[in-house]
Amino acid sequence: MPFGNSITKDKVIQVILETILQLRKKLHACPEISGREEKSKALLTDFFKQHTTLEIHPCGDGFYAAHREPGAAKPAIALRADYDALSLPDGNAGHLCGHDGHAAALCGAALSAEGKTFGRNIFFLFQPAEETGAGAEGCCELFAKETVHEIYGAHNLPGLPLGLVTTRPGTFACASRGVILYFQGKPAHAAYPENGISPAEAVGKLLCALPALSAPSRYTGMTMCTVIGVKMGEKAFGAAAESAEIWLTLRAEHDQDLASLFDEILRLSQNLAAEQHLSFSHQLQDVFPATENDPACAEKVLSLCQGELLESPMRWSEDFGHYLHICSGAFFGIGAGIEQPPLHTEHYEYPDALLQPTINAFLALMHS
Repeated sequence: MPFGNSITKDKVIQVILETILQLRKKLHACPEISGREEKSKALLTDFFKQHTTLEIHPCGDGFYAAHREPGAAKPAIALRADYDALSLPDGNAGHLCGHDGHAAALCGAALSAEGKTFGRNIFFLFQPAEETGAGAEGCCELFAKETVHEIYGAHNLPGLPLGLVTTRPGTFACASRGVILYFQGKPAHAAYPENGISPAEAVGKLLCALPALSAPSRYTGMTMCTVIGVKMGEKAFGAAAESAEIWLTLRAEHDQDLASLFDEILRLSQNLAAEQHLSFSHQLQDVFPATENDPACAEKVLSLCQGELLESPMRWSEDFGHYLHICSGAFFGIGAGIEQPPLHTEHYEYPDALLQPTINAFLALMHS
């Protein structure tokens, strides 16, 4: 049954909070990795059908709920939440990044809009597959289906005071991409390595060159290259190495810097492979654009939420940047508590006490 206006405001707030607390626990109990969020999506869409009169529409592999006000004078906005979980080493999934809380809080904002007028249309966008960077691009379908003037999203931030809002004009979260470099040579007996072609020299030269290639003096903002791992040959002491893989994560404050760093690494890899008569190929994984806030939208968030300016970009990535390539908007963080464990660690769980502050932040934007 939709929430109406027949009970007091305080009672409505209490009922909404109790309802989304139960929803978060249900979402937390059925974590699903990126691209496989069938149960989570069903929970959320069923929740809207049970508790609201909002329209539900497919959007990429996610969906959005539409609050419409005919003849609304103010430009429409969209609010976004993700709902995928992390893949764990044991093959299971876990909500160790708090996306269960993100989705529940946005549901709370939508319930708060039930039967209310804001002078604008509001679209509540629910997106899968944020962790892999694959979800937002498809959900950009929203902008083809609806007229949206601005879009906003939030992420919980353990280590900051509970409820503290923080953001910045420009880059909030860095661009990143995973890069796999493949070098293929020729096999040989370990006693006669000269009869084969080993990738060892090319791999060694490339690894030594990476710090200089990612040096800050070469770019306009923070840029870095992290070696995730190297695999070369096999543990067979009678055989010389014939192939190698290098796994890198590239990060940058600006998209153009990330592209330049990638091009430099690719060019050097190709040259080293040619020098050593190796075949070479590469693969990209987990590609995220920079999340670059519109300055006016970021200032709006800081003003409405009495937030604090984030001095430098977050080094982690967020696929919300895909939306900001199309539409003005801003992404912001909300403190989850100073004593909370870090994101992506086994003991982290989105704190229920953060739901109401997050709803309040969304409501401030809805009323702006």
